[in-house]
Amino acid sequence: MKKVFKSIYAIIFILFIIILYEVTSIDSKYINRSTIEININNIRNPVVKRIVRKIDLYAGAIYFNLSKKKQLEFYDKNLEEYSNLPDEVIIPAVDVNLTASNKKNFNNDENWTRSHGNHSSNKFSNLKLINKNNIKNLDVAWTYSFENKGDIPGNPIYYDGRVYLSSTEKSLIALNAENGQKIWEFQTEGLAARRGLVLSEKEEPIIYFCDQKNLIALYASDGQVVSTFGKKGKIKLKKKCQITPVLMDDTIIIGTFEPGIEVYNISSGELLWKFYLKKKDHGYFRYGGKRFDYSGGNPWGGISADLERKILYVTTGNAGRFYEGVNRPGKNKYSNSVLAFDIENKKLLWEFQEIEHDIWNYDIASPPILTSIKVKEKLIDVVVVPTKFGNTLVLDRLSGANIFGYINKKVPISDVPGEKTAFYQKVISLPEPFSNQYFQKSHITNLSDQRFEFVKDKIKESTYGFFIPNSIDKKNIIYKGGAQWMGASIDNRNGIMYVPSNDVPTFIWLEKGKKKYEYYNYSMEGEFIEDQYGYPGSKPPWGKITALNLNNRKIIWQIPFGEYEELTKNNIPITGTFNYGGVTATAGDIVFATGTLDNKIRGFDTNTGEELWSYKMPYSGSSPPTIYQHKGEQYVLVPATGSTTMKNTYPEISVYGDKIYAFKIKY
Repeated sequence: MKKVFKSIYAIIFILFIIILYEVTSIDSKYINRSTIEININNIRNPVVKRIVRKIDLYAGAIYFNLSKKKQLEFYDKNLEEYSNLPDEVIIPAVDVNLTASNKKNFNNDENWTRSHGNHSSNKFSNLKLINKNNIKNLDVAWTYSFENKGDIPGNPIYYDGRVYLSSTEKSLIALNAENGQKIWEFQTEGLAARRGLVLSEKEEPIIYFCDQKNLIALYASDGQVVSTFGKKGKIKLKKKCQITPVLMDDTIIIGTFEPGIEVYNISSGELLWKFYLKKKDHGYFRYGGKRFDYSGGNPWGGISADLERKILYVTTGNAGRFYEGVNRPGKNKYSNSVLAFDIENKKLLWEFQEIEHDIWNYDIASPPILTSIKVKEKLIDVVVVPTKFGNTLVLDRLSGANIFGYINKKVPISDVPGEKTAFYQKVISLPEPFSNQYFQKSHITNLSDQRFEFVKDKIKESTYGFFIPNSIDKKNIIYKGGAQWMGASIDNRNGIMYVPSNDVPTFIWLEKGKKKYEYYNYSMEGEFIEDQYGYPGSKPPWGKITALNLNNRKIIWQIPFGEYEELTKNNIPITGTFNYGGVTATAGDIVFATGTLDNKIRGFDTNTGEELWSYKMPYSGSSPPTIYQHKGEQYVLVPATGSTTMKNTYPEISVYGDKIYAFKIKY
């Protein structure tokens, strides 16, 4: 019997040691996180993590039910503090001590060596062989078809006669840039270059990308792995990575769903350091009696770099569940933010948070763009970020200051038990917002009186307005809109930004969690607001492109983007459609745009917004067009594969595709 008890004690002791090791297993490469720290999020083994969280959930529920102090802390809304605060707080514009331009912003020329164009992510080409005078002669140069249909959201790249991009399956491919013939294909574990890839031109060209599970280095010439990088050309990642890497001197930098920023040696693949994009808050509980690091956001939108100043710029998503934040009170630091990192000195320079405690899914989905604008006749280097809320953030490159200022406006607080929403949200009026920011009754569709009355009746019991919290008993109306992950195109020569956006109203509401211990949990529900014929319930345009002058902060032009042919046949002006592809502008005074429900790629006059050319593809474009020049001819390249977002949003209209289209001038 003694042996039995000794065996049981030994097993318990071993399990204790294993769990202790797991919950303190933080990688020592993190520069802003303790190596030894008891935290469920540290657990690497998914089975162990599930077991420990389950135990913590039930233990926490018992503790919560027995603790009046914790219950008061959980349900307290700080109403007294809220009522004593002013309605508005003005944050003035900043026009001194700004970052003088070093005139190192570049537009693309013949090559397109990084998804989004370059490390500034400005998606603009200096090429002008295709222009307003000859665009009518733009036609298909070649196509490439995959065996299966899928989704290619990553912007393809071009270098030295070859195009490189993800396939619709698990591989990266190289194509002849002149005729589209396949040169090589590299099989991957996960989806290759989901959001993009980058090519290093040093010595022998090397391609770097993530396949979600690994960071991979391939020789551009033959698609073989760079054996000296990581383990046989691959670095196994702890968490998912899908964005375009940054190459800075002798480092390669990625963003992961840890969430974090990871910096590797570009030659060996050795991990140099990491930054953890979550802010700890031990004052609240999430699972049981504690809230674990749950405030930061994933850098899934993208990263960019000022290569001369050695600064990395990052945009982040929201902190967790889209439409409620009961388990993450507070501002949720590092979420819905733009951050700047000093790579040489391994430190965070600054953070600018657009939305605090986001419960509307207004994460910053697009990569930051580096450019220059004029402030009091001085050329200033800035970071520009178009957002889902329709704002254009213009931040000083070195300080992160919002150059044009804003107002912190007091907003209603949530009536959901346990939900602690922010007391203030930002009103950013300069530059002019490029999309509807919050629903108003005046936005109800005007296509006909019957449609108006139908939608009016549909929304009569709903809530809507400036950052109105979501509720359990009422549907709240928000816009599924603004700028998505494709971002914008900016011409560094004149500071003009071209950005696609959506304005589609959506019902959002919550339902109480059903499990007994989930006293903090709510399920999220949503539904497009449509008229009786299945079209968006707001006034068109439902999708549009905006040209915005960043120097004077004014909109130059704004046009509907996309067409419902059945509506125009009935003499209804073009309404625009939901879109999810992107735009790329050129020095030929053309902005190429794709991703609409009508499956067209279009060319617009950059000065007026006039549509000059279009081509109907069998599927919608799935990424911003890539512009390159090969053997004296300019090409416009776009994957036509639909997108997961388009398919999930409009399953009866949008489908996956299997095509890549390249266009050039034909006489």
